[in-house]
Amino acid sequence: MSLVFNRDFDLELAIEDQQARRDALARHTPEELSEAVAVARAVAFAEGRCAGHSDGLAEAATADEARRVAALEALIPQMMAVMQAADTHRAVLEAQVLDFALSVCEQVFPELLRHRAHDRALAQVRRALSVGLGSASLQVTLSPDALSLLRDDLNSTIVDIGLQGRVEMRADPDLADGDVRVTWDSGFLEYSYAAICERIIRVLREARSAAPTPYLES
Repeated sequence: MSLVFNRDFDLELAIEDQQARRDALARHTPEELSEAVAVARAVAFAEGRCAGHSDGLAEAATADEARRVAALEALIPQMMAVMQAADTHRAVLEAQVLDFALSVCEQVFPELLRHRAHDRALAQVRRALSVGLGSASLQVTLSPDALSLLRDDLNSTIVDIGLQGRVEMRADPDLADGDVRVTWDSGFLEYSYAAICERIIRVLREARSAAPTPYLES
């Protein structure tokens, strides 16, 4: 009886070669192993340090944000108090300015009416005559005193602008010094220096009565 062995030498050689490569890769000297361990330790330490640094930064940022929030919460009442004080101070100053303006106007306007009313009336008449220059007839109405004082000046103006014979001057006892009424073919002008002064004073008084009067601490 004969035995026949069927062997694949190529396969056996391939297995041996693969095992040899594995053995070559698996061989490390103690120095190489120590170096590999040291490298791995250094890498792990660096990664841990980076992770710890990131965690530290995050914790520090959180702590800073908490401190900022706490600071703002502490400052808000103080800021509101400062703003309230500023508003109060401004209101007092506005009231003082209104008081001063009203006092000045109440003292100055009567003096202006006595000394400037006729000049303002003359200026308004001259303006109205210039506007109504093309009209066939014009009527100028003033208070009796104003007409008496301004007649010569008005006649000179009428001659200068070429309105001779077309302007009629009248006196109205109901008009105050500084009041003017001029009519012409296509329009009219009414002006009252006293009414303007009174309107300014009225507006100041209304503003002052509406303004708060808080106490200003020294």
